[in-house]
Amino acid sequence: HVGDIMHKDERIPRVREQATISEALMEMTAKGLGMTAVVDASEKISGVFTDGDLRRTLDRGVDLHSTAVTEVMTRGGITSQPEHLAAEALKLMEDNKINSLLVVDDNKHLIGALNMHDLLRAGVV
Repeated sequence: HVGDIMHKDERIPRVREQATISEALMEMTAKGLGMTAVVDASEKISGVFTDGDLRRTLDRGVDLHSTAVTEVMTRGGITSQPEHLAAEALKLMEDNKINSLLVVDDNKHLIGALNMHDLLRAGVV
């Protein structure tokens, strides 16, 4: 199950909606997942900031230190739930051509993150 192999607690890359792109990059680097969730004060997901978002942002010449991450993130984001089978998460990643998923509870609050490396380590791939 996704809940057995996902990153939890302090290992989840996340920033608040007020964060700058630079702060989101620092969080991505610190947690090593190639993305960070962007959440509101109640931990509901507003979006996700990925390596792809960064590349598109750099192409536009945006100031990383003053621009809010919400201006360049992918809205929403693809999510899974902890009770889903890891194989279902893999299919979701393949279908959407992404390398990581955010994991939410029934109220859409962020509770975890999962990437392709986690699935490899678990022997799913």
